Amino acid sequence: MASKECTDSIPLPNLSQEIITVVLLRLPVKSLVKFRCVSKSWLSLISSTRFAKNHLKISSQKNKGEHDNLVFGYLRDPLVILRSFNLDSFMHDIRSLDAAKVNGFVMDIISLLMVGSCNGLICVRDNIHEIFLWNPSIRKSKELPDSGSPYFLSLTYGFGFDDLNDDYKVVETCGARYKYEYSAEVKIYSLRKNSWRQIERWPGYYVSDATSVFASGAFHWTTIYNGCWHITSLNLATEMYDEVPLPDNEINMLTALWLGVLRGCLCLVCNFSTHSDVWIMKGYGIRESWTKLICIKDIKDYQYEAPMPLYVSESGIVLVKHGSTIKLYNSNDITSNGREICSFDSEYEYEAVTYMESLVLPNTDHEVNQQWWHWGTKDDDWDFQSICH
Repeated sequence: MASKECTDSIPLPNLSQEIITVVLLRLPVKSLVKFRCVSKSWLSLISSTRFAKNHLKISSQKNKGEHDNLVFGYLRDPLVILRSFNLDSFMHDIRSLDAAKVNGFVMDIISLLMVGSCNGLICVRDNIHEIFLWNPSIRKSKELPDSGSPYFLSLTYGFGFDDLNDDYKVVETCGARYKYEYSAEVKIYSLRKNSWRQIERWPGYYVSDATSVFASGAFHWTTIYNGCWHITSLNLATEMYDEVPLPDNEINMLTALWLGVLRGCLCLVCNFSTHSDVWIMKGYGIRESWTKLICIKDIKDYQYEAPMPLYVSESGIVLVKHGSTIKLYNSNDITSNGREICSFDSEYEYEAVTYMESLVLPNTDHEVNQQWWHWGTKDDDWDFQSICH
């Protein structure tokens, strides 16, 4: 008892605000979530936009496996269930998988599309084209205003960050075909302004993808023009259209193309009748920098659905989603068969996207906003193996 009294009587060190900030900036998001309750000053500090930006910058410079996560959503009538897990644990040992149900974002819908992720924020679209920005690390979301585009037209979306203007943006391409003519209107949503606006007209290419991919400061679409495949880009800062060269291989109009992002680099999936090639552009805009990462030959149906790479580790192990199955491929052996690590027991296809843990708030206020720090109930424990077989 005496030792306890002695311990309790030891005064806490009087640290300067600068030292406290330096220490807190190096802690994981889960710890910071708890430490917001220490005092009003800590709550104010951790909730600030400046702190969130600095924390994101430091985290991105560390081992990415510690902060990278995979979130997937699946329909369990009548709701969409969202789950997330740490990729570092998953890639090293499936048995030690630490997964969690994500609170703070439940959707009563019949379909779900993960548009993309950037700096810890995930853009999600539902079946009636309602769009949300969502941070699963702090379990907060924001519904975007309606763009005003007709729902019956072909709508594609993309999500990214405008570094020049310090603004998160969503791009919407509203396309329509009349006889042999294709036209599209492009609108951009600004999180800072919380509004949509139309930009310069689309250059005339036919958009083939359901989503636009963000990489190297630009949105990208696979497009068709004059009977050939193209990759069309839109620079977020300048809002100028351009074209990214395709790799020099046997791509033709019988090839189906999909875009993705791996470690911040533009990724291209070429779907042939017998296999799929996955390419990564290591030097943005340089045709010669396209490198074939893996060749997938162990999937039965290539014509209707492409295997989509989600993540590549520093050692070259590629995480690939195909329907409701997840496989691992070794890029050091480009033609090796994949190792199936999970097949989800569901009649619905899963949507999945990787994201980095962050404190970024999905709102329009760039100052301290305490209302976003009302946390959901503790519900982190669930059995991953119960949905796998």
